[in-house]
Amino acid sequence: MQMHDTHQQVILHRLEYVLLAFFLLAALFLVAVYVAAPSIYTQTLLLQLSPTDRYPLAATLFLVGILVFVAIVIVGVMRHWRWLFWLLLVAFGFMILEVPATILQLTGVIPSLFPAWYSLCRMGVSILAVVIAVWMIYIYRHYGVWAMGKKKKTSLE
Repeated sequence: MQMHDTHQQVILHRLEYVLLAFFLLAALFLVAVYVAAPSIYTQTLLLQLSPTDRYPLAATLFLVGILVFVAIVIVGVMRHWRWLFWLLLVAFGFMILEVPATILQLTGVIPSLFPAWYSLCRMGVSILAVVIAVWMIYIYRHYGVWAMGKKKKTSLE
């Protein structure tokens, strides 16, 4: 697809940079949490920790799997995979559900497996993701998927 409008190119690059920054920061956060509080990963996987095993193999493999997935998403963002645009839009949009869930966990209405600081960080990331989703909807409505232009209607449509 060829883009004729330089404004569309600017929008495309901004969206790409925002998503790349989001996923790179997410990867850094995942590693920082693993180093600082590996128990979050073991609780997520429902592993029984032995006192001598701070970084169990299953938790390490889980982290590596998530990082590989993030790397694939980063490649998809840079290559402007159309299906990934829609997947990110839906996933980021539904992250709004994290906000009331976190509030219910912090107030004790539903049980929480994680420390409060981690839940608050997840809620902050979710709010940021929802803002990105709203922006992606705006971009789609005005410029098409990945701001690469809208499909021209033919006489048959």
